[in-house]
Amino acid sequence: MGRREDLSKDSAKPSRILQGPFGRASVNFTRRALVAHAHAQYQFLFKLAGSDSFFRIGETPYVLEDGRALLINPWESHSKTDSTANPSVILSLVIEVEWLRSLLQLPESPATRIFPSSSVVCTPDVRHHVDRLAAAITNSLIASQDVSQAILQDLVRAVVRDFADPALTMSFRSSGKSADFRIRKALDYINANAAENPSVATVAAYVGLSRSRFFEQFKNCVGIPPQHYIDWTRMTLSIKLLTGSTKPLIDIALELGFEEHSHFTRFFTKHMAVPPSEFRRNSMVVEAQLAAELLPA
Repeated sequence: MGRREDLSKDSAKPSRILQGPFGRASVNFTRRALVAHAHAQYQFLFKLAGSDSFFRIGETPYVLEDGRALLINPWESHSKTDSTANPSVILSLVIEVEWLRSLLQLPESPATRIFPSSSVVCTPDVRHHVDRLAAAITNSLIASQDVSQAILQDLVRAVVRDFADPALTMSFRSSGKSADFRIRKALDYINANAAENPSVATVAAYVGLSRSRFFEQFKNCVGIPPQHYIDWTRMTLSIKLLTGSTKPLIDIALELGFEEHSHFTRFFTKHMAVPPSEFRRNSMVVEAQLAAELLPA
């Protein structure tokens, strides 16, 4: 028993922990192994930075890597193997079953295994809420825990909507999203031109749809309005530039097509709840913590 407690202490160093009736959410800096264990709650794991992590859920190995999430149902045995590379930065959500059912107004059922796939590719909406929640947990400028918990609710709703078994969550899920080659073309265009801040009208014209028809079809296929997706791609690029370079903020603002540095600050703060300067400063603290873990004892 004592050995297990030691492993738990060594394997993760949460910078902040958010707790409430929902359960627990934390940002962990982790490198060492976790022994096989199980619990009565759901657990969602999202990689934020650092190296990939290697888990085993049941008898199956999984990799927690960029763009993916691991979804663990209650009482599913899971463990994490030792990493010889740099530590990982992981957003971990441990969600109470009854709270999730109440939030989503799901029918009472003995079935709790609502996620058929343990490893999923994050949708843009899920990733957007992951980034918001990670920033809310790790930054001290959040006004209150209520704000963080509201963001967490958005993330949980998106995870269940996109990845849960529809037969078990029918009362919450919509009829599903259809595929449209024009929308796939639009996504590729937005991703390639995020720095230019393309307008919805420009993207609609590029794929040959009217603005109103494009808006309707995009939301039906992707689940969010096109402007939300455009903003998400620009936020992703912003975070990459803030954490992966030492460029002055004014240069980053210009690179992203903002005429004024203050416009970039307002845009970033609106989406992440902290200004870019504070986000970068905290990211540097994270980098320092990761580097400290790599130093020999």
